[in-house]
Amino acid sequence: MIPKKNTAIILLLILGTWFILQNSSSVTAVPIKQSLASFPENIGQWQKVHATTSSTDVVELLGVDDEIHYTYQNSSGKLITLYVGYYEAVGVTGTYHSPKNCLPGGGWGIDSTQPFPLAIGIEGKSQSSISKMLIRNGDNYQVVLYWYQNRGRIIASEYWEKVYLVLDALTMGRRDGTFVRIMFTVQNNDIAQASLEAGKFAELVMTSLESYLPGKNL
Repeated sequence: MIPKKNTAIILLLILGTWFILQNSSSVTAVPIKQSLASFPENIGQWQKVHATTSSTDVVELLGVDDEIHYTYQNSSGKLITLYVGYYEAVGVTGTYHSPKNCLPGGGWGIDSTQPFPLAIGIEGKSQSSISKMLIRNGDNYQVVLYWYQNRGRIIASEYWEKVYLVLDALTMGRRDGTFVRIMFTVQNNDIAQASLEAGKFAELVMTSLESYLPGKNL
């Protein structure tokens, strides 16, 4: 059962979203500060070794305005993948694909999802919280970290992303947003170590993205 308070909030969000979409002319499409194609090839100890390009059909389906899908490797040979998708006006020019539907496929399923704290934030903040999803295929695990880096905020959940999307559209006339996802294979069943390594990478990515993404004050 959904608590009455949450039900009321959800209904308000639906009504607010409908109102904004009906008046989308008041929402400004905000271009990215610089193309993600120039995102660093070296992130800390990680070096880019591969780039994947989404098909035209996928780009059109999502309506994403800029994106990268990079694979990085460290000196130990470990691989970590990074996806960043930028939208100039979420819900107007395009919309996110739920991270819970973006599994590798082939038998992978979600074991758990929980908040994941980071010892750094953006726009001068000293900490932030993102989401950690543990996925499994048999005895194989991957740590998936994801967040929304939108209008000067780090947002961990899809629920709060929708809340801020409506509020900022009403108060700022903006719906620009970015979805960020990191995937890292767990080795030797050491989930804690994999989470630590992925988290350090996430902190570097988060701060690097500030040079690319519009902030609170553009």
